[in-house]
Amino acid sequence: MMFASTLVIGSILLGLTNSAVQPPVPVESCNSTSSEYAPNMDPLTGSVVFTTERSGEAAVYRCTMQSGSKAEPFTGTFNHAKQQRGFVSFSANGEAVGVAYGRFEEQSFPGIVTVPRDNNALNLGHPLTAVNGPFFVSHPAISPDGTRLVVVSDRVGGEGGLDLWISDRRDDLTWSTPINLGRSVNSLEDEISPTFLSVDTLIFASNGIGGKGGFDIFFSVFRDGAWQEPIPLDWLNTEFDESDCIVLPDGSQLFASNRPGGAGGLDLWIARRVNSE
Repeated sequence: MMFASTLVIGSILLGLTNSAVQPPVPVESCNSTSSEYAPNMDPLTGSVVFTTERSGEAAVYRCTMQSGSKAEPFTGTFNHAKQQRGFVSFSANGEAVGVAYGRFEEQSFPGIVTVPRDNNALNLGHPLTAVNGPFFVSHPAISPDGTRLVVVSDRVGGEGGLDLWISDRRDDLTWSTPINLGRSVNSLEDEISPTFLSVDTLIFASNGIGGKGGFDIFFSVFRDGAWQEPIPLDWLNTEFDESDCIVLPDGSQLFASNRPGGAGGLDLWIARRVNSE
């Protein structure tokens, strides 16, 4: 069943080539002269949730992407003045995780925290101790069914630079110690910004696998007990940085890039499916 779903999802993604999607354009309702990145769909409201640095610190905002609409910060305790908070990821039922700094001895490191909801507010929950530590941990991606969590980390035991690591949810709802996705996915350089297209299809960015330049977007499927060799989404990639890609319900692709034509820094760009509304 998992193998069949992987083939279907993978074939759909590979079918979204230049002939099936319009050229990417910046999402003006979300972007600012600062950086915007880490988009995700909020399954409970249907809005796009993203991280922006427009206030001076990273914070989580929402936007509808409709012409004339305006991005707004989330209420609740997750956003906090003078503290970096972001990278919120949702499962299909609205469960959320994000990134906040935690203190280890005399130094703070980013780590993964739960993000409980209170209606439309996002609140700061508790740290995931099995995943965090005195090292860099960020860019969480929770699978649609809530059983897998992929994070970016430079913890000991990786292939080099920032790697993708995966944790599974146990029967008691705690998370297992992360396992490196291995050399088939991770390079000697950096792998960042994972998102799940399905429980066994992962989209991410890398600057060490090869590609058009800078960070490029790839996807990998889980088959025969292992994550397979990544395939580039070359209709999105350029010589500039592309990362943080998600596929919207209509098949359009939303991602972050610093290519020319944006408002400044990293911006959100969308490649809409042909004939999509």
